[in-house]
Amino acid sequence: MSFKIVPKVKPLTISFLFAFAGILVGQKLLSYENENLIISHCRKSNLQHIFSYNNLDNVPYKERPKVLDLLKPKKYCYKYLSDKTKEQLKLLDQYPLKEYDVLYEVIGYKIRLYADSYNRLENSRSKTQGKFLIGLLGFNVATLATQAIFLQADSKEIDD
Repeated sequence: MSFKIVPKVKPLTISFLFAFAGILVGQKLLSYENENLIISHCRKSNLQHIFSYNNLDNVPYKERPKVLDLLKPKKYCYKYLSDKTKEQLKLLDQYPLKEYDVLYEVIGYKIRLYADSYNRLENSRSKTQGKFLIGLLGFNVATLATQAIFLQADSKEIDD
């Protein structure tokens, strides 16, 4: 009885490589999802700022600038803003904000910039995540196909 190991090992090795690649893509997807949660939190926090901004009528007039000063994203959310948005924010920071009406308009514009930036980022990441998922599916199918070849080669020996 002679064992033909090579026809068995090649498909099994390839199957292992596809499975390993699938695991790597899965890990990338998990880390991506972790960041998605943070971005989602930043977006929801910004939605609360929009709500507060739109309801300033209930706040005494002299207290409104203090409230407007609080409508900034968390420090860790700044890293998720696009470079274009960061440039626009730098330009807006150059405005003299001593008058309430100017401050009100600038803060409102900043909040909209944050919202647009988070939405664009979420949409972009969603598309990328979809591509990763298709890749993961492809690796899983390739793994199963190569395992089927291995099983076929293994079953030939049993038949003999």
